[in-house]
Amino acid sequence: MRRFALPLTLVLALSAVPSLAKPQLKLKLAFPQFPPPTEAECAQDWAGMKQKLEDELAQTPKHEIAGGYYALGQALESCQKFDEAIAAFERGKRLQTWHAQYQFDIARVRVRQQKLTQALNIYRQFHQSESETRSAKEIDALAYNSLGETLVLVGELERAIATFNYATRLAPKNTKIGQNLNAKIWTNLGQTHIKAQQFELALRAFRQMIQVEEATALTPEQLNARAHFHVGHFLTKVNAVKQGLPFLKTAIALDPQYSDAYLVLGQNYAQQRRWDAAIANYTQQIKLSPDNTFTHTLIGDALIRKGDFEAAFFHYRTFLSPDSAPAKPKSELDADAYMWLAKALKKLNRLESAVNVYQQVATLKPKDALVLNELGVVLTKLERWEEAIAVLKRAQTLINSDQSGESTVFGAEAISHNLGDALAGSGQVEEALKILRQSTQNSTDSPLMAITLSKVLLQAGQKQEARQILQTALKKGNFPLAFVGIDTTVEAKLEMLLGQLYFDLKQYDLALRHYQQAVQLDPDFAVGHYALGNILRRQGKPDQAIPAYEKALTLQPRNIFFTSQYYSGRGLALLAQGKVDAAIADLERAAQLNPSNVEALHGLGKALLQQNKASAAIPYLETAYDLNPRHPQVAEDLQIAQEKTPSSPDSTELDK
Repeated sequence: MRRFALPLTLVLALSAVPSLAKPQLKLKLAFPQFPPPTEAECAQDWAGMKQKLEDELAQTPKHEIAGGYYALGQALESCQKFDEAIAAFERGKRLQTWHAQYQFDIARVRVRQQKLTQALNIYRQFHQSESETRSAKEIDALAYNSLGETLVLVGELERAIATFNYATRLAPKNTKIGQNLNAKIWTNLGQTHIKAQQFELALRAFRQMIQVEEATALTPEQLNARAHFHVGHFLTKVNAVKQGLPFLKTAIALDPQYSDAYLVLGQNYAQQRRWDAAIANYTQQIKLSPDNTFTHTLIGDALIRKGDFEAAFFHYRTFLSPDSAPAKPKSELDADAYMWLAKALKKLNRLESAVNVYQQVATLKPKDALVLNELGVVLTKLERWEEAIAVLKRAQTLINSDQSGESTVFGAEAISHNLGDALAGSGQVEEALKILRQSTQNSTDSPLMAITLSKVLLQAGQKQEARQILQTALKKGNFPLAFVGIDTTVEAKLEMLLGQLYFDLKQYDLALRHYQQAVQLDPDFAVGHYALGNILRRQGKPDQAIPAYEKALTLQPRNIFFTSQYYSGRGLALLAQGKVDAAIADLERAAQLNPSNVEALHGLGKALLQQNKASAAIPYLETAYDLNPRHPQVAEDLQIAQEKTPSSPDSTELDK
């Protein structure tokens, strides 16, 4: 299969829909806002791109060319070249006739052109084709609902509200399908009123939705409670937690037995790091719904984040031994509770504490090889090599003596991989190679094993063999590695992989050389330019790193998965140059696109500290700390910010 390489531009396509899966017509009010395309981006040779796609058609599968036209259409739409965008979507539709997405894209562009009747007809035809049993009124209601959702997407809120209002009168209420559709339209209307800051109207819409949807009779207080809950829930989901808080409190005041409201109020408090308030509401929710495993998990996470590991253990222990179940032996119950705690600590990056808890589990279950494997993995992450090796060798001995079937085979491969990694980390390269080679011979093709073996071969100076292993694995096509990027040649991916492995080995000059080779092989490989920027920034060369990040941003200005990382990389490089205002702008954009980007959050906190805005820095540093307390310097910077700011009643000390 040939790869067709399109210029920078086509990645504008990835701005809204990451794949051509069947469209899900849901309201996306909290979608990240990308900057508008630049004049330079919009002044490119679009005709040349179309010709390139057509030239590739004879040698490339139709669905790939269709995807190229889909990308081209969204790029043209972003540049407000609407007729050309529709032509591109139409071409993609002809190449991929079974796919409905192109119809929705064409309809969206018609809405942007203010040609609402044409858009409505597209939606009507689509919904008619989905089912021949629907009534004309149901099809019209679905069409107007789809039009309303698109109007919201393009920011036409008042028109969307009028459209949803009309759709509610069309959906029949005397059938189950009609009732479900009616409830969906009222929900969309309520959410759109929230987006427009029309909260009383939102409450009215949600009351209508509940009356349609709820099978049982509700008192006026219960109905009002649920309406307030839906407003508070939506605001919490879109991170407007302070706006959502009073609605959730009102819901509980109106109906103290409404368990869902306690759950969402707890999540609202957790987003504000008000752990005690979050736990109190989760606990109340469990009293009303005792079997809710999700809420038990949230309580454990909140207790861990406030540093009370012992309380988390006893919470898990209570949850795992309900009164209705037969009593377990104390040692078995303790082991299960410690295992829950250990996994939660690992997930939340409290690795030192996780080691202590895994050791407790291993004491209670000394012959459980998979527990020892988990312990070995965490010790390896902490670079406690000798301890990791001893534990993993014990695990290997145990699992090799157990012939219990398929899970044992998988466990043996995982343990060999982890043992090889730990041995290599400690400098015992030859022994690591021996174990990894043996495991590779005994197992099916494993991309993870290929990477680990190649990394150790590089460590041993055996570059050619490492290159051959990676090249073979890449050609087999089963190499799901995020850092490889979206689309490039096998050769560029190979150089990228080698650069990444040298980066992991802290051999940054060699990593730089391979990243440079990757972008030479494919100048449009955005992730390669990003990796190049990261290395240069790490080497203290922000002036060289910034152009690399800017190249990546130019190539992929609207890719949801990567763009946050590009902005955070450039923001940190600008911060290293002392350009604090420009750095903050980039880091804010990165955090907006990905609220879990620890580097961006930490960088924002550092930048605000440099501007003597400690109180503004604290929320970013606290969130970064919650996500990963081991991230370099985040704990120190948070401590500095807290020392410069009067303590609040909800603040908590850092984990010991």
